[in-house]
Amino acid sequence: MYKLLSYFGEEPKAVRKYTSDDKTQWLDIPFNEANTDYQAYLAWVALGNTPQPADEVTE
Repeated sequence: MYKLLSYFGEEPKAVRKYTSDDKTQWLDIPFNEANTDYQAYLAWVALGNTPQPADEVTE
């Protein structure tokens, strides 16, 4: 499962891939075309999948 990451209310600049079903292990992947994990994420999206949205910032 993937989830978009947004810092300080900005547009997402990374995605979190959960590597365990209980969400205790994850990998944060920056949006960088040279990153093979990011390339795998883009392929996953190209198959019609959608990541979970980033958490909303509340002030």
